Amino acid sequence: MAYSDFKTLDQINEELGIVINETNKVYSGIEPVEVSQWFIETMKRTYTKAVTIGTEAARQALIVDQVLIELEGHIPISFFLGTTFNVDSSKGLTGAPDGLISKSHNQLYITSPVIVLVEAKKGDLGEALPQCIAEMEAARIFNDRKNNNISTVYGVVTNGELWQFMNLIENIATIDVCSYTFGDGGKIVGILKSFIC
Repeated sequence: MAYSDFKTLDQINEELGIVINETNKVYSGIEPVEVSQWFIETMKRTYTKAVTIGTEAARQALIVDQVLIELEGHIPISFFLGTTFNVDSSKGLTGAPDGLISKSHNQLYITSPVIVLVEAKKGDLGEALPQCIAEMEAARIFNDRKNNNISTVYGVVTNGELWQFMNLIENIATIDVCSYTFGDGGKIVGILKSFIC
């Protein structure tokens, strides 16, 4: 079993003991950041191309990865793309998240604290929620094992155009049912930055 085998929120609740809550517009009050000229120019070249191609790989490489690079310009982080993150095979917490952000400067290997997990999809964001929550639970366990008790682990699911955010505190996952549009990316980078500060 792997992260991608978690298909429903009911499965997350039954197999991982995580309670699912929903709320609305939790992150709407977070101010956008001023994105760099590099990011503006990059998005002019890649955003429409990613949406037109329409695959998960295109959206990941041409939008999501660029957002993480821009985020790194605003706050010190390390991030990993498609890197194996096997935490607990007995619970099915194995596989490679699309994106993983650590509040560490170590770019050689994943170190604690892991703060944010990102899943890129080409279509329905709701389908990605269970997988992302499973990855968040893995991050919580990983941080605990490293004696780095981070009170909140965050998750993001996106198709590049829409972004949905959630958090995990102990065994309670709270999903913001509001989907945030990409715009110029400043709001998205601002929300991600707030998770790390």
